[in-house]
Amino acid sequence: MPVKNVVSWNSMISCYLQNSYYKESLELFYRMCDSCMIPDETTIVSVLSACGQLGDLVTGKKLHEYLHVNSVQPTVTLCNSLIDMYAKCGSAEKALDVFLNMPEKNIVSWNTVMNALALHGYGYRAIELFQEMEAGGIRPDAVTFSALLSACCHCGLVEIGRYFFGKMGRMYNIPYDVEHYACMIDILGRGGLFKEALALVGKMDMKPDIVIWGTLLGACRTHRNISIAKLVLKQLLELEPYAGGLFVLMSNIFCEAQQWDEMKKMRKLMKDHGVRKSDAVSSIKVGGHVSEFMVDDNKHESSNLIYTILNQMKDHLKSESDVYGLRGDFLDAVEI
Repeated sequence: MPVKNVVSWNSMISCYLQNSYYKESLELFYRMCDSCMIPDETTIVSVLSACGQLGDLVTGKKLHEYLHVNSVQPTVTLCNSLIDMYAKCGSAEKALDVFLNMPEKNIVSWNTVMNALALHGYGYRAIELFQEMEAGGIRPDAVTFSALLSACCHCGLVEIGRYFFGKMGRMYNIPYDVEHYACMIDILGRGGLFKEALALVGKMDMKPDIVIWGTLLGACRTHRNISIAKLVLKQLLELEPYAGGLFVLMSNIFCEAQQWDEMKKMRKLMKDHGVRKSDAVSSIKVGGHVSEFMVDDNKHESSNLIYTILNQMKDHLKSESDVYGLRGDFLDAVEI
């Protein structure tokens, strides 16, 4: 385009964002700033969302500072985006601070901050905010109860979780979604209440999906409940027969229960069916540039230098093993 306006830039930044190209979305924003184009609220909301997805707290804080320096009065939507960004970047206190200083709040504001507190284990504070919300005459919605149940789940509040799950349908007549069932089953599973959790699965208004069964399988690992784990695995494999993560999780359950023969069978099944777990991708930001990498990754232009330094660090740790109490054979097994 020979001439671009703020709508042109916003459209492309939003396009990248919606298709999960978060890094490219930020890079386009930097180019926009370099072209002396002034971002508007739509730009900042999109970029804050990208920062949240990438965990880029530095850029998120700079955008927040930009609003202060330029005396921009944030709208409710912009404040909600700030809360979400701070929460996803690990700063629940800052998210709460933004919320408390908002002159005007909507239901999204309350839901976003309760989700933020739930995510970081501040379950009781999330419940307190819900009580303030109710006292203020704001009617909760399905997202509100997802946040509350998530808060109860992270803090192990079984009885309170039961109360909110019942209140959602009984008092507010809000239909239960898969997410609400998953949260409640997670609460019960973490509490070791497998009989009640399975009974709830049987009462669901929809067919249990991979999230429901996966949640229950995770609880089985926590409590080393092998018998129910096998039943759950059967359901999961019918839904997703070639999911490498399920085989690995089940193999770990057998390993922790010292059922070595069962663990070997699970590994053999993976090998026979050519199933492998998806590689995890890590990212690091250095000098404003985000680099992504995996185990044994050689794509980076400085990979030879990186591995040389990592091996030097590993050798140094081995030489200091007596001081730190580390075993040399353990360090040899470490993948870098």
